Amino acid sequence: MRKLPILKSLHLFEAVSEFPSFSKAAERLNMTTGAVSYQMRLLEGWFGRRLFVRHGSGVRLTSDGQQLKRSCASAFTMLEKGCYELRRNDAGRSVVVGCSTAFLSHGLLPRIPAFRQLHPDIDFVFETDADPDALTVGVLDVLFVAGLLKRPLPVREVHVSNEMIGPVCAPAALETINSPADILSIPLLHEAAWPDAWNEWAGTAEICLHGSRHVVFDTFSLAVEAAKSGLGAAISPQILVRRSLEKGELVAPFGFVPVDRSIYMFVNGHARNMSAVAEFERWVLSEILSPDPLSSFQVGTREIEQAGQLKLPTGALLASAR
Repeated sequence: MRKLPILKSLHLFEAVSEFPSFSKAAERLNMTTGAVSYQMRLLEGWFGRRLFVRHGSGVRLTSDGQQLKRSCASAFTMLEKGCYELRRNDAGRSVVVGCSTAFLSHGLLPRIPAFRQLHPDIDFVFETDADPDALTVGVLDVLFVAGLLKRPLPVREVHVSNEMIGPVCAPAALETINSPADILSIPLLHEAAWPDAWNEWAGTAEICLHGSRHVVFDTFSLAVEAAKSGLGAAISPQILVRRSLEKGELVAPFGFVPVDRSIYMFVNGHARNMSAVAEFERWVLSEILSPDPLSSFQVGTREIEQAGQLKLPTGALLASAR
């Protein structure tokens, strides 16, 4: 028998060590502060030394705590990778994909049936709380990340597509929108996690949003549904509303403009050797991340560009860095 602390305690310690206080850790881990503090005291009792320094504003790791954190990270990474490899030994032709809930709901799932028609023998596992570390250790085959990366790329295999955003609304709203300035006459909808989205679009479109009415939703899905219901115009990446535009549920009155954000598709190097992953990667590049003529997604769009009020781009730039 190995003489180790309870594995659950070590796993909890690794998680807690990322936070500046036990209360912050407890909030994120859905535990009480007392429970977190108690478990850490038990762990310190097992080692017979302090792992945290308690101070007025929170906690910080001692040198012994830093050493244990490094050991936990190394051990759990190795364990995670081993478990993943064992699970995949009998996984057959499947692809494990990590992405946000919004990207999964609006960007991938609506188009997965088309992929399954081409490859009916390939199954999927979707993870919506995954991060680059999960890709690095092999828990994921493919990872989609949108926005600005604040850390080094986790793997070499990465495809990058410029993100394009624009207002979308119900077709009936076109009765009151004849120019970009008219967008101020209706509520501007957006998700809480992207508070500057409208300003990003307005800066590119050279529109002043002063005096506009903003309605904030917890999720992107709620903002889009509100736009479909005629409650205002939602600001959205083009890639997430393609299907709604194609079906006529939404219109993009002024098209989409490029912003300083990107959509990244990371592919695990080892997983790429699997035929299912390689086929999914090729399909995503041609069907999801490929640049599209804006006219194909602008049902009911005004000829704003001809009027010289807003210059529309021709499409997203797709690049592959290896």
